Parts: sequence; structure tokens; C-alpha cells
Amino acid sequence: MRAVLVLDLSLIAIVGFYLLLAPYTKVEESFNMQAIHDMLNYGVFPSSVLQNYDHISFPGVVPRSFIGSAAIASVVKAIDFIYTKVAGSSLLEDTELGQLNVQIIARAVLGAANIFGLVAMRRSVDKIVFAERKSKVKGAIGFAFTLLLLSQFHLNFYSTRTLPNFVALPLVTYGLSKIIRGDMSGLTWLAFTGTVFRLEIGVFAACIAIVSSFGFGQSNIVANLFLLVAGSLVGLVVTTSIDSYFWGHLVVPEFESFRFNIVHGQSVHWGVEPYSAYFSKYIVNFFRPPHVLVLAAVGLLNDPAHDGTPMTFTKDNKIVISHPARHSLRILFFASIIFVAIMSFQPHKEWRFIVYIIPVFTLVAANGLTNLFWRRSRLIGHKFLLLLFFGSFVLSFVFSAFMSYISSFNYPGGDAIGFLNTYLDENPPKHHVVVHMDVPSCMTGVTKFTELHNPLIEFDKTENEEDLSRKWNNFTYLITLVDMSKPQASDYVVYDPNHWEHLALVPAYGGVNAVTFLLTAYNIYNDPNLRYNFILAVWNDLKQGQFNTLESLLRRAIVLRDFMFVYKRTAQDSMPAIILLKDETNIEVEEFVADTEEPFLGSIEPDTIKEELNDQIDDLEVIVEQEIVEKSFPTLEQ
Repeated sequence: MRAVLVLDLSLIAIVGFYLLLAPYTKVEESFNMQAIHDMLNYGVFPSSVLQNYDHISFPGVVPRSFIGSAAIASVVKAIDFIYTKVAGSSLLEDTELGQLNVQIIARAVLGAANIFGLVAMRRSVDKIVFAERKSKVKGAIGFAFTLLLLSQFHLNFYSTRTLPNFVALPLVTYGLSKIIRGDMSGLTWLAFTGTVFRLEIGVFAACIAIVSSFGFGQSNIVANLFLLVAGSLVGLVVTTSIDSYFWGHLVVPEFESFRFNIVHGQSVHWGVEPYSAYFSKYIVNFFRPPHVLVLAAVGLLNDPAHDGTPMTFTKDNKIVISHPARHSLRILFFASIIFVAIMSFQPHKEWRFIVYIIPVFTLVAANGLTNLFWRRSRLIGHKFLLLLFFGSFVLSFVFSAFMSYISSFNYPGGDAIGFLNTYLDENPPKHHVVVHMDVPSCMTGVTKFTELHNPLIEFDKTENEEDLSRKWNNFTYLITLVDMSKPQASDYVVYDPNHWEHLALVPAYGGVNAVTFLLTAYNIYNDPNLRYNFILAVWNDLKQGQFNTLESLLRRAIVLRDFMFVYKRTAQDSMPAIILLKDETNIEVEEFVADTEEPFLGSIEPDTIKEELNDQIDDLEVIVEQEIVEKSFPTLEQ
């Protein structure tokens, strides 16, 4: 019991560490994060306050549900109420970084909900293990489940991020925890979640119902259908009533999303991939190294809920259910495979669309690991296999930690506005100033939580270039992707670099540099003085609760590129001639689309990092070979 508690605390610590490592958010998370901000700062009633909400000015391509945001905001509001009573001040009061602390608390609330769902799955599987009912050792599969979760990247790094999929994930895992125990009412939770948050969850629920009924005969298809319909109807009533209020018209967000992306096929504009991509790419990326996939195959061989009784049939050839939880892990696993196969028909693919299978695969793998451990023998091959899985786990943990670290450099917009907020706190304006943030900065970390709530400071997110040119001379500060030292690319916005003071340059992730890192580590290992000084520096850091020396070493493995710039106006720019012509003669001007040479920041793909590492390791081998030759044959040197 204590060991499981330690693992739970370790999971909380890892999720919390990743949250603090990368406190900013990306554009995919912005809708929910902006909604949470608006609910906390403007309230919900009367309806007139909704005019202050971000979605009024930036509604997005399709409407999204406010229900998840409302739930998180309610918890944060309760925390703020308690904090205000104890500390005498509100969390919503600005710090030098705006309300970034509130954004972190909101994300922590979501992270706690996701951890709760995973713990519910662990407790459910521990309750159904028949072999442990008379054993002094209990909870082995749950222990292995949590252990395997600790080494994973996607769940731990993203569980605090307000992507719709992860806002829905706590309800998904809670529903799965019920199904694990043989309680098919979990289908109701999944159907509700699918109707409100993500329709693919409803597809997952239908797969589970079909596999359970027709594949393993563990439930009645009519009863399952009733549970699915009931959950969907409740979800429909809830989302229609609540979301229609916030959007100001009758709407069911997920139905609108389905119509836009699937019926009209608009999702293809975000990229298409072959049918096999989920199986050959995304599932593999979930589990690197693939020990979870190997263990899952082993886990299917044993049913933890099997009570030893043979399968019996009625006169009309129907299976008699002796244990409601029997085959539950197999049901969820095969339902996950079918779910992914169905989702693969959609040309546009993203890993988060199938993220719900990660806990299922991990749980089945935990069952496999437990069986391998309990059935261990004196054979060297068996011991070597367990050692191999342990090494794979450690490697997976290191890989996940490295992925999380480099991902923290993927939010330059947040770092840029953080710098500017500190600058404005140290140099408070005496008159009204306007801060303009361009689209790339807003997509890489800027939210309303990161904006200072100061009446003298206005934050502007104008996107249309023609509108931008009209407001241009009103901007006092600028956060932009544009490097003003290079020739300008816009016909609308004309600026003089001499009229802008460069305040800061914010870098972003640009790649990996394994050669420099490994050579540095190699030199530290070989040089006794370097090794001693390095260990001493690390020890001194640890005594102060810091990791500066280790971070400095790790930074050598990462290549950063110039990405975001912060400027302060020193003089007015001239009005663009093209705008003056349009004002005077009404000449129609073609829409200008700015083209930048710099690739935009996307998600960091493990495959890309793997290819870069392979190439650089090849280069490193050449360097090492040359060094060996030089040391072995010094006479050959010129």
C-alpha cells in the first residue's frame, strides 16, 4: 500500500514538474484557457458580461464547448475563495507576470482530475484480480500500471493542458474504471463525454459495447444501447443549454465540429496521412521504447478476473456470465484496436484523437508485466527478459524527461510576454500604452492570463493586416516574429527599424545537438579535475534546490533559433501608401499573405528527433574514429 502511495505521489510530482517546466500554452489549448480566464475575471451572469469574452472577437473555425472550462473555473474560484479568506488577497490580483499563477492553478486542477481518473482505473483493476483475494500481496497489477505510467511522455506532459481531449480524459478514464469492474454504466459516462467534448469518444464507447456483447458475451447489447443513448441524451441536453447560452444562439458544438470536419471534409486542410499512420507511427510514438506494446501482448494471455470456473451456456446458446469483470481488459484492448481502425478512415490524423487508448494499453501491459514477474524462474533467459524490460523502462523515462525539457522551448510567445510584463513592472507607464502581439506569439504562449490587467496597458491581437496598418502608429510595444533588421515583407505595414528599440530576443527550439552534448559528457568522464568540479557543482546546486549545472549540460544537446522579438516604439512610422490610395480612390487591393522564411513551431515529433540523433551519432562515430587513429598512430599526423 505504501509503495503504491509513493508511486501516486511520484506521478503527481512528475505531472507537476512538467507543468512548471512549461507553464505556457499553445493555440490548441487557447479556447478553454481563454474561457477559464473570462469566467474568473468577468463572471457568467448577466449575459451582457459575455461581450467581454475572447470568443466574441475570436470565435475560431467551429464552436467549442464551455462545459469543461466552467468546471475548471468553478474549482479555481473555490480555491480563490479559500485563499482570499486565509491570505486576505485574491489570486486574481496581478503579479509582475499578470495572472500566470492562476493559469498554472487552472492547469493543475485539470492535471489532478486526470490523475484521479488514472488512479480510479488502478483501483478498479486491483479489485477484480481473483488470484489476490487470498494473498497477502495485493495490488500488483495496479502497482505495475502506475509504474509504467511514470515513464510515459504524452499523458504526463499533456494531462494539465486544456486541449479538449485532455479536458474530456478524466471522464473517459472514470468511465473505463467502471467497465473494468464489469459495470457497463461506464458506457453512459463515455457517451455523455462524447456528446459534450469529443465525438470520437462516442465511437470508442460503441466499440466497447459491441466487443463486450458480441465478442465476449459479457453484456447485453440492448442494455448497452440503452446506456449509450441515455448518456448521449443527457449530454445533448447539457451541452445545448449551457453552450447555447455562452455562444448566444442555439448550438451543439460537437455536432457543428462533425459537420465542418467530417461531412464537409474541411479537416483535410490541416493535413492528411495514410490509413496506416495511427498504427505505424502514432501508437509507436506513444510507447518509446516499445516495452508497453510487447507487455500488452503478454497481458492478453491472462485474465486477472478469471475465477477458474468454465464458460457455460444456456439452452439457446447464450453465455452465462459468471463474473461481470471477466475479460474486461481484453474487451477494452480489442475495442481500442477497432476504434483506431475506424478512426484511421479519417484522412486528417492527430495523436490526441486516439489518446484514450494509452491507459488501456498500459493497463494490459501492467497485467503482462505482473504475470512475468510472478512466474519468474531461475532460467537466465527469464531473468534477462525482466532486466531488459527494466532497462527499457529507464530508457523510456529518460526519453520522456528529455522530450519534456525540449518541449519547454516551444513557447516563445509566452516567454516574450513574460519578459515584457517584467519590463513594464520595472518601468510602469505613466500614460496609456498599447502592446500588439502578432499571430505567432499568440499561438505560442500568449493568453489573457499572461496579459497585465492594468487600465493603462492595452493588449491588441489584431490579425487583419489592413486593420493592423490603421492601428500601427498606436502601438507602443510589439511582440512579433518579424526581425526588423531584415527587409520587410508586408505591403500594408510600413515600419522604420530606426523607430523601434529592440528590447529582447526570445529563442525557440530548433533541433538537437547530440555531438556537443556527448563530447562534453565524454570530457567530463575522462578528465578527473573536470569530473570532480562537475560533481561538486551538482552537489552544491542540489543543496540549494537547484539544477543549474545539470541544465547547463543538457542545454548543450539543444539547438535554439531566433524566433520572437520584443520592440519598443521610439518614433512614429509613416502611413502605408497603399492604404492611403484605397482610402482616396477605393481601389480594390488583393489580400496580402505574408510569407516568412522561418518554419512555424509545431509539435515536437519523436521521429524527427530520432532521425537527427541517428545522423549526429554517425558524425560522432567519425570524430571518435579520428581521435582513436590520432592517438594510436601519432606519427601519421602532419
